[in-house]
Amino acid sequence: MARRLHLAALLALAFCAPVAMAAPPSEAQIDRLLEVMRAEQTANALIPQVMASQQQMIMQLTENADPQQREAALRAAASSLRAVESALSWDSLQPIYREIYMETFTAEDTEAMVSFYSSPAGQNLLDKMPLLMQNTMTAVQRLVIPMLQQLERDLRTELESGAAPAAD
Repeated sequence: MARRLHLAALLALAFCAPVAMAAPPSEAQIDRLLEVMRAEQTANALIPQVMASQQQMIMQLTENADPQQREAALRAAASSLRAVESALSWDSLQPIYREIYMETFTAEDTEAMVSFYSSPAGQNLLDKMPLLMQNTMTAVQRLVIPMLQQLERDLRTELESGAAPAAD
């Protein structure tokens, strides 16, 4: 009987140990991680990029419009742009980041990342991350653009051939 209790206690400890080790991070730990990762600066740098992209899209959409139509479209888009700017502000994003990081990482993970991103190597990585992302996007575009061009050619060929609709 004592042996069974001993075995049961060992099993209970074995199953509880991973749970105890996987303690969630505190808000302070997450806030420190976001600070050393420069999350606020990164988010703030994203806003002008998104805004410029939307402006460019609006200009392309109104390229053939007369000046009055273009001006009306720009006025209508201005409120949308302000809403995007507000949605991407750090005040809006910080609670989302905090929640996601708290759900994803343990306290131990968070402390390890704080240590890494606080180090010279971590700061160097953060310094190079924008260039890394730019180079990645360029490489992906080189891969995707030819496929999109081929898709466009295939669609044009299909449309020009006047393919008969499939019979029901």
